[in-house]
Amino acid sequence: MNGKWRLRWKSRKQSAYRKASVNKRVTVKRLLFLLPGFTGVMVFYLLPFLEVVRRSFLKSGNSAFVGADNYQAVFMNNAFRLAERNTLLYMALGVPLLMGLSLLLAMLLRNLVSRRRFVSAMLLPMAVPAAVMVLVLQILIDKQGLANRLLMGVSEKIAALPPFEAVDYLNSGWAIVVVLCSFLWKNTGYMVILWLAGLSALPKEVEEAAKVDGANRWQNWHYIIRPGLSGTFFTIGTLSVLQIFKSYREVWMVAGSYPQENIYFLQHLLQNWYLKLEFDKMAALTVILSLVLLVVCLLLKKRLEPER
Repeated sequence: MNGKWRLRWKSRKQSAYRKASVNKRVTVKRLLFLLPGFTGVMVFYLLPFLEVVRRSFLKSGNSAFVGADNYQAVFMNNAFRLAERNTLLYMALGVPLLMGLSLLLAMLLRNLVSRRRFVSAMLLPMAVPAAVMVLVLQILIDKQGLANRLLMGVSEKIAALPPFEAVDYLNSGWAIVVVLCSFLWKNTGYMVILWLAGLSALPKEVEEAAKVDGANRWQNWHYIIRPGLSGTFFTIGTLSVLQIFKSYREVWMVAGSYPQENIYFLQHLLQNWYLKLEFDKMAALTVILSLVLLVVCLLLKKRLEPER
């Protein structure tokens, strides 16, 4: 008996050693596989960001340590307050509108048999160069553009309407509306594709069983589709926030570095500080924006990602 137990113990020990060596090799292979990507992120993202954090505590002229003075200067700046308010308003309007509109279109296209053409057409704005988009936008909303001419023609044909005066939309209160419309036109198609991908992953058997049991459309959405799309909500919400900041390029190209005050965003402030060589305040504002984006993403993750 003792011999048999010794053999069993020895075989188990050898098996454990083999498993440990196999796991070690697998771990090494995984680390080697991740090493190039991690090196790129470290060299091109993490290290430069740490340098920005370091510079946010220094004076740009003589690199003297000034503590939190740069952050105080940013928060006390009137241009920062204006840009902060406009950016938060733009985000508060743009993100829900983009998510809601794209989800509505995805729900409408979900059951279409021949939806491939519609999906391809929705991706067209993503392929349009920014310069072409800006040119079309200027043709539409210029003071002598198509929108003013169309409204002027309508007012002339309908005698009950008051005479229409041409509006310079980008230099009026309509500027934020123009920017929001261009943002939605540019990004809605891409978000529709993501919603359709999330909807296609839902089990159709559950919805069919619910219909058999008498569930209406609202109950089907509330109890089946919405919980199943929780992960998609988080992904699209995060991407929508990032697209808000990326849409600055079109705004700058159509309105310049000093646009109407309702569309003066934080990116305008960063660029103007760069032109004035105020790198210390730029670094402080960059750190602040990074922390704000991190908090927003964490809140979206907590609110929208499914519980596990």
